[in-house]
Amino acid sequence: MSLESYNDGYERLTALIEFYDGSSSKRNEATTRLHLIDVMLKDCLKWEDSSLIAEEPHGREFADYVLKRSRPLAILEAKKEGIYFDLAIGSKRTIYSLKTLCRDNREFKDAIEQVSGYCQSRGVKIGIVSNGWQYVLFIANRIDGVPPLEGNAFVFTSLVDVQESFKTFWNCMSPNGLESGYIEQELLGESSERAPAKLSASIFKYPGIKGRNPFQADMQIISELILEDVIRDEAIEEDFLRECYCQSGALSQYALISKEIIRSRYEFLFEPNDEKVTIEKASNRKGINKDLEEVFSNSLSRRPILLVGDVGVGKSTFINYLIKIEAGQYFEKAITFKLDLGAKLVLTSDVKSSIVEILYQTLNDKHGIDIESNNFIRGVYHREIRHLKEKSIYSDLFKSDNPVAIQKELDLLETKLTSRDEHLRRSLQHISKGHKKQIIIFIDNCDQRSDDDQQTAFLIAQEIAENWDATVFLTLRPETFHNSIRSGALSGYHPKAFTISPPRIDEVISRRLNFALKIARGEKLLSSVSVTGKFENLAKLIIIFQESIQRNKALYTFIDNISIGNTRRAIDLLKNFFGSGHTNTEKALKIFNSQGDYQISVHEFIRSVIYGDNVYYHPGSSPIMNLFDISSRDSKEYFLSPIVLKILLDASTKGKNRGFYNTDKIYGFLQSLGYDLAQIDRAVINLYGGQLIEATERGASFDGESLPSMFRITPKGAYLVEEMIGRFVYVDAMIVDTPIIDDEVRAKISDEENIYSRLNRAKIFVDYLDDVWSHISNKPSIFDWSLFAIRLKKDIEHITSRIDMRRT
Repeated sequence: MSLESYNDGYERLTALIEFYDGSSSKRNEATTRLHLIDVMLKDCLKWEDSSLIAEEPHGREFADYVLKRSRPLAILEAKKEGIYFDLAIGSKRTIYSLKTLCRDNREFKDAIEQVSGYCQSRGVKIGIVSNGWQYVLFIANRIDGVPPLEGNAFVFTSLVDVQESFKTFWNCMSPNGLESGYIEQELLGESSERAPAKLSASIFKYPGIKGRNPFQADMQIISELILEDVIRDEAIEEDFLRECYCQSGALSQYALISKEIIRSRYEFLFEPNDEKVTIEKASNRKGINKDLEEVFSNSLSRRPILLVGDVGVGKSTFINYLIKIEAGQYFEKAITFKLDLGAKLVLTSDVKSSIVEILYQTLNDKHGIDIESNNFIRGVYHREIRHLKEKSIYSDLFKSDNPVAIQKELDLLETKLTSRDEHLRRSLQHISKGHKKQIIIFIDNCDQRSDDDQQTAFLIAQEIAENWDATVFLTLRPETFHNSIRSGALSGYHPKAFTISPPRIDEVISRRLNFALKIARGEKLLSSVSVTGKFENLAKLIIIFQESIQRNKALYTFIDNISIGNTRRAIDLLKNFFGSGHTNTEKALKIFNSQGDYQISVHEFIRSVIYGDNVYYHPGSSPIMNLFDISSRDSKEYFLSPIVLKILLDASTKGKNRGFYNTDKIYGFLQSLGYDLAQIDRAVINLYGGQLIEATERGASFDGESLPSMFRITPKGAYLVEEMIGRFVYVDAMIVDTPIIDDEVRAKISDEENIYSRLNRAKIFVDYLDDVWSHISNKPSIFDWSLFAIRLKKDIEHITSRIDMRRT
């Protein structure tokens, strides 16, 4: 809200006071609302009609007003003027004890209890009682064990009192003020409900760096070389593309959400409201889309062709496959430029300058054409030079071989070089005509830049396609595409877009491991390094992993769901595992060499992913989110994130709205369980940031005014709530990052290295959560912690028995 709104609200309040003083009639509840409260809320406090829900039903109860901003913030109960409260003479403060106010005023106490009950049944934190000229605001839904009527309240005893304390009243009851939590901060204090410190706070040098022994370090380097760097090795690039490329759009066989949701992922996001855009799939199992193929065969397109896909789905590999393999016959007749805005000039803020400079450099490095050389420049501007010499006012100077003529010619050429982008345009046209080949430009990895940069890149691509006689392809993120079509740079054009969906992760892994094995065995030679004995060790580790993943599909399930279709992330999980400090690769090789077999467990792989390069779990660097983390001393918050995920997982099986579920219903259900808005907001934002849930509006912000209308669960979210929270390896890691409210239990939770001690610590943690769960009176049927606790205890027992067997 602006200062102008605040000042106007104050003026409207003055008018309301004049009206009130000039009207002596008694008002019943309905009239009080009409004459006084409606005016106060709408005119003085600037609440919009859409944010004020009157007589909202909840079961058999009806609340007079529910004040909303995307979700319920407060409930206001209107009473007739005759119900009022008295204060001691001389009282000028605004915060009072509710117990004192209720002591001698039975009707007022009944009103407070009534709105408190409404709030508690709906999970709304703030309760308000007003008779139109007096206002009481209090925390009706508390989590610190203090009964609401024993707390304090903001009290405004008259409309004049409201005017004299308008700043405080505005901070309490305006939309932004109510949403900011001003009432809670003032009445409770900022830290009264804050969760206690985590175990990690007491660990020296947390989260620590997990050191690698020399063998692990070697495996890390080599795995990066043959699983990641191989993509950029030109010596075997075509072999790599032929053997490793997987067509996009194939549905995952291991995702824990339905195939219908996976299939509709892009379709839902890209449904246009008008005819501004044409969208098709770039390829399918049969190969390249025929319409995309026509772009190459017809040479020119006066608009850029958009390749739309999430980061990591394989847009760069798709482009390389097109150029080298799938559409190679067209590119042989073209001069092709592949501009990587992610790897080159990424620090340059000017996108256009980046594109121009990369084209200059690519022409020189890849095609051996220096467009700033003397002979080339004179070829490009041959017509202008000829005009200067034969028809310009300086023609006589050239006929007489006057030395000034040479300077005029140089001035002309120097002027042409001043505008680097225009000189580049002319140069490309000159090259295209001279070689009788079309110019094709791919602007790749633009999706690694900001949304603004991506939109700028589109405008540049549009300019190039329209004026440079070149066919231009541009990669974009789905959210940028989606938002820009509605109100950004793309809204003024009619672009043609092709979506690139992720390939099947199991196929990608299988092909990449087979190719990596050939390199490790020396069957495929890298240009940058020769095969050594260390490669032989990695070859054995690859064989071990291949055999393990064929026997135990749970490894595929983990990788597939955690990567969410991002092939880059899936390959990262693999290469990091081979060189992880948490992976005992030497032991695996020793057993493999002696017994000819070794089985990698899911537990072993998950551990390397959770911890990464750290000694302890750290939420800022791990791809795995802590679902048990809490922000307050409300112990039921331990289960809030899992409940949100289970709500959405259940919605994903209903076959409606492509798995999406209404945000208002999510908030309403959670509030009915007693969770307040701050807790729900935090959980939803964290789940969204951790890619456990996704929104209908891609790139949606969480500023309280633009919550997405619906959410749905991702494969990663489904895996965490269905599989991870029932595993010891997960709970063992999360203990250091989870606040323990009970002091006695907290004293038993300590930093442990010994596996038996960690297993015992996990038992204590599970028993603690069991106790918390048992004391929750309003348990949701959608989620049952006790079932996960049973699985956890069995997993702990199983691990304990295996360790005991090894030691006997």
